[in-house]
Amino acid sequence: MRVKRFTAFLLAAMMLLAFAACGGEGDRSVADSSSEDASAVFGELSDTEESASSESSEEESSSSAEESVSLGANVGPWDESEVSVEDYKPLNYEYVKGMWLYQYDSTSLFREDGEQRDEAEYRALVTKICENLERDGYNTLYLQVRGHGDSFYPSALYPPTRYAVADYDSEFIYDPLKIFVETAHKHGISLHAWMNPYRLLLASQIAHVPDSYKIKQWYNEHEGDYVVALEGRYYANPAYEEVQQLVIDGAVEICRNYKVDGIHIDDYFYPSGVKESFDRIAYEALGAGRTLKQFRYDSVNNLVKGLYDAIHAVNPELLFGISPAGNMSNNRGYLSADIDTWCTTPGYIDYIAPQVYWSHDYVKDFAKFDICSTDWGELVTCDEVKLIIGMGLYRTEDPKPSSTDNGWYKHKDNIKRQLEFIYDFESASGYIMFDYETLYDIWTGEYNQDIAEERDNFLPLVKY
Repeated sequence: MRVKRFTAFLLAAMMLLAFAACGGEGDRSVADSSSEDASAVFGELSDTEESASSESSEEESSSSAEESVSLGANVGPWDESEVSVEDYKPLNYEYVKGMWLYQYDSTSLFREDGEQRDEAEYRALVTKICENLERDGYNTLYLQVRGHGDSFYPSALYPPTRYAVADYDSEFIYDPLKIFVETAHKHGISLHAWMNPYRLLLASQIAHVPDSYKIKQWYNEHEGDYVVALEGRYYANPAYEEVQQLVIDGAVEICRNYKVDGIHIDDYFYPSGVKESFDRIAYEALGAGRTLKQFRYDSVNNLVKGLYDAIHAVNPELLFGISPAGNMSNNRGYLSADIDTWCTTPGYIDYIAPQVYWSHDYVKDFAKFDICSTDWGELVTCDEVKLIIGMGLYRTEDPKPSSTDNGWYKHKDNIKRQLEFIYDFESASGYIMFDYETLYDIWTGEYNQDIAEERDNFLPLVKY
């Protein structure tokens, strides 16, 4: 590990010297389960938003090791104001040290008193976020821009989220995504737009969406088919080409209007608890002799392939990746996420970032952090696909005794040991931690003192 880190350090130093010589500046999921067993089964992103009852996760294709920083300081295009989106060269790193920013923890960042926050205040908060990431050694931010068929930026395709503006029929006073992208790049942070593809609004919310949007039209005309309710929340049906195309068009809209460095989706394909009745109408009409399992696989793969092709058509150097559940069996099962094809076949994804959200001490081997990560490394055989490990930083905050995964409760160096494993793991090209607000206060930017001991143990490895 020392050899790898020393080599990376030398590469970073050489990059900084070269950059300075050129006149550059200095270095600058579904909801948590209530049971531990279910948490191990799902292995998905934490979702702390309100429930239905409360309201009624590759390097640049032309980049080489000499052009990117591996485990080193951030280097980026500091003044890109005169560069058009079409000419923008994405900022991506050979080795990813990433962080997810989950928007539904962060409503205070966008809104105040039920309205979009004052722009100057918003800019200050975003600047603090990027300063924190840069100072502590992170180089990539995965910013959630669509969570429930809504949008955290002005979109012609999706209604604005009421977590950023007053309501679903409101207009943005300013463009928060544009500000975030520009600020991130000033600090050498690569920014990937993170979308949840098929999860929509609560039943009590979707009725308030203007009729001009597709999700509302499907709700009005194809409820129970194009959009299906499950435990109070609607989900778009992955089976239909029109539904797939809306997700693809939403990604293209972002890539054409913002200097993002990639598009990122997570594991919301078919929802937890999905039944055969969920897509019975579509299957009977379109199944064409396939089993339901293959029909669902094909539906998801059509989306993934379509996203990959469309994103790279806008800019071949943009990255497209997926953060699936950590549990391989669930991906191959009810989630209908064809990880085997994606990780072995060119043309589907640039990277995979499985949510390996368990400690080294999980009672069953399949979910132990090191064993699960190794299994994913063995799955990724396509040279064009990178493996980036998703880490459950959020689980260090107020852990409880557990009969299945007690490592979070017993130890205060879980993340440190995981980073040490990842840095030594030849198959891994980095990591992403979930999430920003576990480590920092969104308002003040100060460290969260609830995880002070864990932070003091692992942060020097991120900064290295």
